[in-house]
Amino acid sequence: MSIASSAQADESTPETVPAPTVSEVHEYDAPQRDQYGKIGTGDHINERWGICIEHGGVKIGISATNTTGPTSLNKSVVGYGQCIQYSIGGKMYVAMFMLNNDVFHLEIIIGNQTIYTPLSTCDDFRVTHSPVKYNGTIPTLDCNITFERIRVYQNNHIDSTFDLTFLHHFRGDWNQTNIKVEALFDFSNASFYQSNGTEFSAGEPFTAEIRYIMQLMGPRGFVIPTARTDTTFEYNLTLDNGSPLTVSRLDMKDSFTIYNGTGAIASMGYSSMMDRGLAFVTHGFPNMTYKDTKSMKSDPEVVVYHDRVTGNTILALITATGVIAAVAAIGAVVFMKKRKKS
Repeated sequence: MSIASSAQADESTPETVPAPTVSEVHEYDAPQRDQYGKIGTGDHINERWGICIEHGGVKIGISATNTTGPTSLNKSVVGYGQCIQYSIGGKMYVAMFMLNNDVFHLEIIIGNQTIYTPLSTCDDFRVTHSPVKYNGTIPTLDCNITFERIRVYQNNHIDSTFDLTFLHHFRGDWNQTNIKVEALFDFSNASFYQSNGTEFSAGEPFTAEIRYIMQLMGPRGFVIPTARTDTTFEYNLTLDNGSPLTVSRLDMKDSFTIYNGTGAIASMGYSSMMDRGLAFVTHGFPNMTYKDTKSMKSDPEVVVYHDRVTGNTILALITATGVIAAVAAIGAVVFMKKRKKS
């Protein structure tokens, strides 16, 4: 998932784009808050770790959370979220990308079985990010969120695990912000078993799928997307003066890379989106080989637009929302050591 970049300044000599404000939060045992920052009635936050990037009047929260509460039947749920917050004409809008429960999860497909693998079985998660660096006049930033030792099987074969890392590459231009998000699966410690308990033979083909959701919330609920294919999803709004405004776009790229013991192999995956006022997205990565494939990396893309950073922004900063646990500002930190969850 990614957030795009773009149009250059009007001057003949390029200006240096102001650096974004980057902050990190890592908290435990915290009550859930609503979109206005008030303590709400949602799930309790056991742990939340993420970063917040403020650029061009837009606030982007990228986080991993462990929550317990009514929405999960009081079971611990681990999730990944990206939340983009702004207002247009004084109206609040929040674009959200979520992977965090029974509907939005990971699957491994091998032989005649589909293995459901929720993030909640992970042993830990951690967040790292780099300092802001410039590529010419454009500020850039990298942020990684890793879910460690996700169990392939929930109730047995406890040593069969894999790691999932979301690699975020931020590029902040004058009029658009691009956060290219790659999904990196590490299958080095994964073992797959048939229904009778015997392990699959080396060479068995398998597929990994990610299922997640994209939605845009406005003052009256879900905003209906204006364009959809199996690889694109776009939201456009009409301003009070009648001008059209594209506020968010998801572009799925089906190319991905398979890594084995000898190198990298370019491969093609598949995507599908169901449009129900929001995007139910499936992104699949087939043709991997058991005991040969060590890891794989993908690259979907999400686009968000804003006005010139130095001008009057269309998209004004608003308070962090608790729906996806967008993070609050507590100071920039390059790295925070991981801590085991109880």
